[in-house]
Amino acid sequence: MKNEIWKHSIRHLLMVCLLLVGSFWLVSCEDDYIYDDQEPEWLGESIYDYLVEQQRFTNFVRLIDDIGYGEVLARTGSKTLFVADDAAFERFFTDNPWGVGSYQELSLAQKKLIMNFGMIDNAYLLGTLANYNSGGLVEGAAIRRTSALSPFDSIVYESGNILPSSPYWEPYRTSGLYMLTDQTSKPIMYFLQRPLENAAISDADFKLITGVERQNGDAHLFDIKVVEADVTCKNGYVHILEEVMLPPLNMAEHIRSNERTQIFSELLERFSAPYYFSQWDQDYKLVNPDFTDTLFVKGYFSRNAANGPTTYPDGTTVPVDLRLIFNPGNNNYSNGPLQADMATLLAPSDAAMQEYLATGSGAILSERFGSWEGIPDNIVIKFLDRHMRTSFLESVPARFDKMSDGSNNRINITSGDIQNTYLASNGLVYETNAVYPPNDYVSVYAPVLFGANTKIFNWIINRLDYTFYLNSLVSRYSFFVPTDEFFENYIDPFTIGKNVPGALKFKYNESTSNVNAIIHAYDPETNTVGDSIGVVNYGNPNQPNEYNDFILNRLWDILDNHVVVGDVESGSAYSLTKGGTLVKTEGSGMGLKVMGGGDLERDVTVNVTDVYEQENGRTYFIDKPIQPPLRSVYSVLSQNEAFNSFFELLTGFPVNHASEIFVRKTNYYGVDFNVKFFNTYNYTVYVPTNDAVNAAIEAGLIHPWNSSPERPGIIGINEMESQEEQQAAIKELERFLRYHFQDNAVLISGEPVDQLYQTATIKLDDAPSKFGTYKNKYYKVEVSGDGSDLSVEMEGNGVAQVLTENNLFNIITREHVFNANLVVTGKWTDQALAPYITSHELQLLRQW
Repeated sequence: MKNEIWKHSIRHLLMVCLLLVGSFWLVSCEDDYIYDDQEPEWLGESIYDYLVEQQRFTNFVRLIDDIGYGEVLARTGSKTLFVADDAAFERFFTDNPWGVGSYQELSLAQKKLIMNFGMIDNAYLLGTLANYNSGGLVEGAAIRRTSALSPFDSIVYESGNILPSSPYWEPYRTSGLYMLTDQTSKPIMYFLQRPLENAAISDADFKLITGVERQNGDAHLFDIKVVEADVTCKNGYVHILEEVMLPPLNMAEHIRSNERTQIFSELLERFSAPYYFSQWDQDYKLVNPDFTDTLFVKGYFSRNAANGPTTYPDGTTVPVDLRLIFNPGNNNYSNGPLQADMATLLAPSDAAMQEYLATGSGAILSERFGSWEGIPDNIVIKFLDRHMRTSFLESVPARFDKMSDGSNNRINITSGDIQNTYLASNGLVYETNAVYPPNDYVSVYAPVLFGANTKIFNWIINRLDYTFYLNSLVSRYSFFVPTDEFFENYIDPFTIGKNVPGALKFKYNESTSNVNAIIHAYDPETNTVGDSIGVVNYGNPNQPNEYNDFILNRLWDILDNHVVVGDVESGSAYSLTKGGTLVKTEGSGMGLKVMGGGDLERDVTVNVTDVYEQENGRTYFIDKPIQPPLRSVYSVLSQNEAFNSFFELLTGFPVNHASEIFVRKTNYYGVDFNVKFFNTYNYTVYVPTNDAVNAAIEAGLIHPWNSSPERPGIIGINEMESQEEQQAAIKELERFLRYHFQDNAVLISGEPVDQLYQTATIKLDDAPSKFGTYKNKYYKVEVSGDGSDLSVEMEGNGVAQVLTENNLFNIITREHVFNANLVVTGKWTDQALAPYITSHELQLLRQW
């Protein structure tokens, strides 16, 4: 092939040189020159003369003459022409999509389509068609080339009864309209050996895509074989096709005309509209003065402005989430240079679409909306996105096992799913016997997306791009969703330490499509919610402000604490949420009861109203938000007499001392005090009884802060005269206390446990220890139990038993941290609310 290309290139170079030298001699002398009166024999006739002389292209020559293109192909230009012989035309007249039975039945418009679609306005050998320029020569990668077909060659009239059903077409429902299905010309697609090899498209792939067999070295335009290539003429090249080639429809028009893909087409057509462009209308009328109607151009809303419209016909902007990945009606669509790639559509058959609604995850759609026609656009577009492929080369059968969507989620397509294929002007259409629903349709998020009364959770999920988490099919979730009518009386933890405690009621605002927070007075003593005392409105999301941040932050916290990784019906009574809080569950299915730490404090039960079994877990609709713990470790220990001795030890450290355990962190403020070394983990605190603390003091393991007549002979740390002795006692006490704080939450949950955990005390020596802890590592404890009790074995030989009476176990707490110690003395104003978001949370929020 390289030698052939080289010979033809040399011929072109010689032709140019000969013309230049000939001109010189005409001027400088009158000696005879062989090419003054004749052309080189190897150059051949013109394209037109070649076709006439062959006498087997009479139909194609008639077509050229009838169009008035004979002079062009006889004398001028540099053309590439793909032609079919008379035998091919005879076969064409016996079976073709136009229904014509002879040459005489061809209209002028049809003749133009055959002629212009088979012509390229440059001279290309078959081998050089594989190359293209894109800031430099790219060899062996081209699969398409722009044809000479004008968009005006394919004007259609559509009567009102066949126009799409979307509202943008309604004004023309009675009259119909004349329309360009696209305003770009249709390219020719070809399969040549080098591009096929470079793209790793096998002969088996080619067979599935085109329906025809190929041999090594074969060349095809669409599914039509080139039977004779590189016929050299003085004004270009002729390539002879096995059959007559007609311009294909674009992908959108094909599935619209295919009686088997009407449902999918109707979904796609929702995102199309007619557009009037005065220049196109005027240009067409200049060429066709008899045309007095109005010409429109059909466009599909596209996320890429270069590929399709981003505004409605009235000029208003189409929301980004209501635009398609690409315009499937754009003939010139390509994800990169036009020559290098095109698109692919997975178009499920009507039977597959109906079957999906009747079974599996589609049944939720059917239950909620009744039919495909009833599904809202914002939900439909997620389905279309999943079936629209931006690259043909990445969608060939050999790559089916790696096929994924824009969120990098697998599309489980197989070759057995393919019923039919169609090579359109802008891509490949796979007609499939299956649908490929997005993860949004099958994950625990789906019931929220489809729900009529889940707008608040759906809003915050989309504001935070939380779908990437909930849609993961690798993990399994239990997702609790308070429905809109129950999304009130949420006691937000930041309100507890204020002079005017408040409860939040979140409301979805239909007019703004945002969520607002209404603040009500709350009495913690009686657990009653009073009148409204303030409102925080969510404003323009493109102009972030503290009010928006407040609503997003508080709903984010709620959302995190309604997601459990794992199955809450697996047997354990307690589960850890994504937000790090614990929830208690009882029962299963519709009988499931769930309680957060705050619910347990107030003796409130959250009930399940609906259960949805999804691919990655269960979604539970519930009758109120799960209330996280409102109490901190500090408040629990300070308010229970059984913990007095331990609490006194914890709170006796001098303020700002390095060993201090309860602190108000610099620039951060909680409900009360925070445990200094708690960070992003969940913890367990083992609280010794008052008697146990006294026993440790009397045994000399630690010193109390103050001397007491009840403990004669034991000196309190505060009474020690030696500062060195005092500091050593403080350090020893700190290490003793921190050994009671353990990483990871462990509960008496009904499930057995036997595991080592780290404490908050660091080992300072190399002495051997029971659990082999190294120096400068945290001491461990071994926790074991049969599900109804717990034992804690220490690095020494001691074993402590967790008491299971008087409700002094499984007490759930939470450390709350806010970024300002604002004292609210009156009504809550917008300005008073904003500071309750930590700077770290704000930073994370804005990163989303």
